[in-house]
Amino acid sequence: MTTSTARRDFIGRLAAIGAAIGVLPAQAVGAAAANAAVEDPWTTRVTGTHRVVFHSHMPTEGLALRWAQTYLDTQKTAYGIREQDCTVIVGLNGRSIGWFFNDALWAKYPTIGEIMGMPGDRNPMNNAIATLASRNVILLACANSIRASGGRFLPADQRGDRERVTAFGDEVRAGLLPGVDVVPAMIVTLQQAQERNCRYVYAGG
Repeated sequence: MTTSTARRDFIGRLAAIGAAIGVLPAQAVGAAAANAAVEDPWTTRVTGTHRVVFHSHMPTEGLALRWAQTYLDTQKTAYGIREQDCTVIVGLNGRSIGWFFNDALWAKYPTIGEIMGMPGDRNPMNNAIATLASRNVILLACANSIRASGGRFLPADQRGDRERVTAFGDEVRAGLLPGVDVVPAMIVTLQQAQERNCRYVYAGG
């Protein structure tokens, strides 16, 4: 039984006992049951003995992505730890989510590369992200940052146009690289990761 499942079962039993003896009002019982059931899909993939989350909100030359790869490589070569015994998460928000944009977005909006510090019409982290996905690294992009991304990545003269910013956010969500999942808010995701015993590593920014 996973830790999260055990926690849900415990909370459910506690709520039932409280209701039975009149300690908890009905509203509290319902709230406890609802809170216990909330679980983002990515959390079911947190199964390794060794758990870590690399987080960044600035480009930092893709440091969070590179550290994730170094972590897996070093665990295997230096310590003999199998990749299946590791859960590695990369959580990006703010400007760093530009690393999760596909080449079509980079080509259409040259400002993306400029803001990421690597001008060009292709995402230079494409291969790195594909490799991490193939190694079962959990790649998470913040939905709040996606919605706000037009204010960061559009040409300066378009960033004040609310409709344009909204449309850009929709383009970004449709143009994320394969293997990237969207979470509601990175700040909550980091809390969820640490609740599941993932060590937090700040990758700059």
